[in-house]
Amino acid sequence: MQFQNLQVNWENIPKSGSAELKPIEKEYLKVLYISWGILYAILFMAVIAVLLLVGDVDTSWWILTMAGIAAVAIVNFIIGTGSFRRKGFAVREKDILYRTGWIFQKLHIVPFNRVQHCVVQSGPIGRRFGLASLSIYTAASNINDIAIHGLKNEDAESLKAWILEQIQPLN
Repeated sequence: MQFQNLQVNWENIPKSGSAELKPIEKEYLKVLYISWGILYAILFMAVIAVLLLVGDVDTSWWILTMAGIAAVAIVNFIIGTGSFRRKGFAVREKDILYRTGWIFQKLHIVPFNRVQHCVVQSGPIGRRFGLASLSIYTAASNINDIAIHGLKNEDAESLKAWILEQIQPLN
């Protein structure tokens, strides 16, 4: 048998952009804001503790340090909010798509025949809002290929069960 590698007609390739993406829950933005607020509050307190322990520190160091942390926090909130608004996912017959990013955009597509397992997880802040994350793992790596954050708990569990049905070996 002779080896062949025929070219595929470009018009016959399915377009991933044609899938209608479902946005994640708007409540998840509150979870992000609370998480970031806690993180930056701890960072501010740690810097204050270090500056107090050092002792005789010039006032300009205090101002520069706090202004730097505040600037990083503001940029994080702006970029994070923009990124949140772009997040979305779609479930198709043979794969799942997940779009993320605002400045650096990514579209992850994971075919179900590559999925090994799924995990639903929820942190303390997310649980307060009834939200969870669905992580999808493939055989290619030991880290999740897609982690869809900001799903309602029941939606995450339903999607996990549905995906697991799709990956069951055919009898």
